[in-house]
Amino acid sequence: MFHSRGSGSRDLLRSIQMTSPTPSFGVLTLATPADYLKAIGLALSIRVSNPGVPIAVACPPRAKALLAPYFDHVIEEIPGLRGFVHKVHLDKYTPFDETYFFDSDVLVFKDLKPYLEVWRKHPYVATGRYMSTGKSAFGMDRADILRQLGKKELVVIDGAGHAYFRKPDCGAVFDEARAVTARHKEIMGPIPYADEDVMDYVMTKFDIPPMPKPDFFSRHVSGKPGTHRIDATRGICEFVFRDTGEVMHPCMMHFAANEAPLVYHWQLARLFRKFGVKEPGLLRSAAHDFYETSIKLRLHFLKKRLLAKGK
Repeated sequence: MFHSRGSGSRDLLRSIQMTSPTPSFGVLTLATPADYLKAIGLALSIRVSNPGVPIAVACPPRAKALLAPYFDHVIEEIPGLRGFVHKVHLDKYTPFDETYFFDSDVLVFKDLKPYLEVWRKHPYVATGRYMSTGKSAFGMDRADILRQLGKKELVVIDGAGHAYFRKPDCGAVFDEARAVTARHKEIMGPIPYADEDVMDYVMTKFDIPPMPKPDFFSRHVSGKPGTHRIDATRGICEFVFRDTGEVMHPCMMHFAANEAPLVYHWQLARLFRKFGVKEPGLLRSAAHDFYETSIKLRLHFLKKRLLAKGK
């Protein structure tokens, strides 16, 4: 279990908990005993960039004690739900009227309120784009879904790792997402379940436009190698966008699929040090993510190439 290292750090963490001037707005994430270190890192990055904004986490009972010191609200997850399915129940988890949801492997660097003013026009929204062909990462056939919905373009939020939603209007969106989840194979065929496919379907059906990406969303791979300047302890994130050559200052960075594990865990370590949080398990987490992305994956592709040559 985590503990703060010193009284000064404890006072710093305590002073910025539960002090939001607008308690109807907050941030929500999901966590498990396997990724709770990342959820704590997300929370601490929000303490830096959005002081006073309350933060909630939904988790299984065995993770509550690990997370409670760092969150303003700890909500027990709904029994029987697994994996991505929790994300179509976010409206049931949040204690806030207006919520920004972030995956646990996200770091937030900028004030969320300016975005809130634009995003709250919609009951549910995330960044993304429109597409009409191809398949999602999980195999959803976009053209087939468009035929079912009678639409010309499909909202695509692949790998977003975030969403905004507001009560009570988001209820209809989540109800539809749960209905699609219940009929997932009937609607999308025999493919793995992914909440992002479901929300693509629902946002398209409800004519909810995706928000523009560059100023809000980023991945580490969004930047040209060697151009990143990141310091989550000071709310700094900038890089040269590889698609346009522009210098970007995104609000958030999603380290999805164990992306940039050493960069990411170094930021977690700096945040933990700033707030006086001991770090048992952080090195193990970094080693695991590095192995998954830099060793295991490469061995997998090497094996495929060798097998192909042997045919």
